[in-house]
Amino acid sequence: MSKLNTKQVLLCAASALFLSASYAENLPPLVDLIAKTSPAVVAIGDKQGLQGSGFRLANSQLIVTAAHVVNTLHGDPEIIWNNQHWPVQLVKVDNDADLAILKLKSNDVPVPGLSLNKNSTSPRVGEWIVVLGCPFGTRPTATIGIISAEPGAVLEPPNLRARMQLNAAVNPGNSGGPVVTVDGLVVGVANSTIPGGYGLGFAIPASVLDHFISTP
Repeated sequence: MSKLNTKQVLLCAASALFLSASYAENLPPLVDLIAKTSPAVVAIGDKQGLQGSGFRLANSQLIVTAAHVVNTLHGDPEIIWNNQHWPVQLVKVDNDADLAILKLKSNDVPVPGLSLNKNSTSPRVGEWIVVLGCPFGTRPTATIGIISAEPGAVLEPPNLRARMQLNAAVNPGNSGGPVVTVDGLVVGVANSTIPGGYGLGFAIPASVLDHFISTP
């Protein structure tokens, strides 16, 4: 293998700097976005510990999470927000869609809410998104990426066929947390990842969640 001369090295370095600068210019204003949306994120658990994440829907007492999160609870469900525990009741579960709705028992819970993306057009592949959640029982954390593929791109295992694919990290404990656009709207619910797969996160589309909420 031939060695690079000084001129080639400098050209490579200059190209890398140019690409980095161009990439940074195209990034959304993440600091403000995360500061605006992360307060709506809660941890889901019971007296025995935390199992996953969730978020409050705007203008409601409802908390959204994943069905597999509530199915692992052994006691009465509760949310943890800002180091405070608030009791909730299970309203309904759809195991096929992997969605669950909880309802706050108190009217005084100061958790803000997030709105769903109800645009007639689905989020497009390549759109920036942020995955929010409470992995490992932490306070809300954020990972950034894009929508990698629309539902149907992944055929195996079958339960992922209806999920949108993300390249943002979906860590253990993220399940049930919101996937938001640069406008702060929820376009999905973090659902799963493939062990050993790099950049293979999945989310339940907001359209499925909206249908689940509106169906008696």
